[in-house]
Amino acid sequence: MKLAFILGGAVKDVVWNLGPLSKALVLPFSVIILISLLYSVELSPLSELLLIIFGGLVQALLAIVVHRVLILGESAVPRWGITKLSKREASFFLHAFFLSFLAIPFLPLLFIPGIGWILCLIGASWLMGRLSLALPGVAVEGGVFFNESWKITRGYQITITLTTMVAIAVTYGPRGLSLLGPEMAILSIVASAIGTVLAVAVLSRAYLLMVGTNESNTGDANL
Repeated sequence: MKLAFILGGAVKDVVWNLGPLSKALVLPFSVIILISLLYSVELSPLSELLLIIFGGLVQALLAIVVHRVLILGESAVPRWGITKLSKREASFFLHAFFLSFLAIPFLPLLFIPGIGWILCLIGASWLMGRLSLALPGVAVEGGVFFNESWKITRGYQITITLTTMVAIAVTYGPRGLSLLGPEMAILSIVASAIGTVLAVAVLSRAYLLMVGTNESNTGDANL
């Protein structure tokens, strides 16, 4: 039930905020498409590394905009989005960068025939999910970092694992469209960007549910 609440709420949140999100995400969407097209050009190793870092910053900017609009309201970002990088954006990028490495300990599971990739996905989703509330926490400056995320998700381990698996699927699944031929490349890029927005929305909804419940329980305990 909690997973259905998170997923359904995420879709509803995006639909209800489609207007402000469309305006605020015009710039990062355009840059992401441009960066993706540049990957088709032969680049030097240094240029490719710089492009990856810059792309990561733009993705962080996109995620912060979505988190702030869905959690705090459309007034939490300028009408046409965030155009200046600050410590918040840098902190979000570093947190996301750290989370991206958490799948590494589970990679040996891929060598198990048949079910290895499933076990790897579940293990990585569990560990990443337990720490994932730090991302919306940093985005909305809500004081939730890795240690708080670990504590808050203690009672939601199955839910946050499934939530993370869905977020990974909607983010990277659309990239498979590019396998259908070069004419699908642009569609793959756009679909992947939209998938990223939905993945961030899912995490925003999980944050609202789990952090809100935790604060409510803490408040009750203090009464």
